[in-house]
Amino acid sequence: MVQYGESANRIGSPSLGLGADVIATVLELLRSAWRAVVRKQEVGPSSTEPAIAGRLGRHILAEKKRRGVTTLRVEEEVGTRSSPEAPKAEGRIDIKVIYSFTEEEYFGIECKRLGGDRAQDLAREYITEGVLRFVTGKYSPGHAWCAMVGFVIDGRVREAVQCVSEQMSKRREAARLNGSCSRETRFGSHDHLYRTVHGQTGHSSRLAMLHLFLGLGPPTN
Repeated sequence: MVQYGESANRIGSPSLGLGADVIATVLELLRSAWRAVVRKQEVGPSSTEPAIAGRLGRHILAEKKRRGVTTLRVEEEVGTRSSPEAPKAEGRIDIKVIYSFTEEEYFGIECKRLGGDRAQDLAREYITEGVLRFVTGKYSPGHAWCAMVGFVIDGRVREAVQCVSEQMSKRREAARLNGSCSRETRFGSHDHLYRTVHGQTGHSSRLAMLHLFLGLGPPTN
C-alpha cells in the first residue's frame, strides 16, 4: 500500500497491491487518453458528463492495450457497495481500476463537469455528488486512495480549481476534510493535480483523494 512520501519509480509497470506505481500508471493512462479525446474532438463544452467520461474510458482501454498493461482491469459505470454485506449496489462509479484478483481492491475514479456559465453550481455538485460519495463510503469504502476528475468545459482550469476550493471550504465539515488542498507531485509530472485528505464514514483510516483537472475548451489560463 502506498504511504505518504513513497515515490513512484515504476510508472507503466504496475504490480499487485495499490502501490505508487499503480496510481502513477493510472494517471499516465488518464492523461494519454484525454489527449486522444481532445485531439479527435469527440466531445465539446455542451457534452454531458456521461458522454465525456464514456469517451475517456474508451480511450483508457485503448491506451492500456497499446502499452501492454495487463495487470490492471478497467470497468466503467459499475456498481459499488459501502460494505460486502450490502444487499445491492448503492452507487455507480464512473471508472474502477481493479489492481488485484479481489474486486473490492480497486482505484475508484469519479468524473464531473466544471466551468462554464454554471461554474459555481458545477463546483458544488463536484463536492456534493462526487467527493461526498467517497467520504460517505458509497464509493471506495475503507480504501486509502481514490480520484476525482474534473472536465473543465471552458478550458479555464485555474478558475475551476478555485471554484472547487471555495466549495470544498464551505463544506469542510461534511467533507471531513483533514488539512488543506495540496499539489501532488509524487506520481509523476502532472499539471493541475492536487490532493485532499478526508475521514470516511465507518472507517478510522484516512482517505487520500486526488483531483485531476482536464481542460476541454480552448485554454485561457
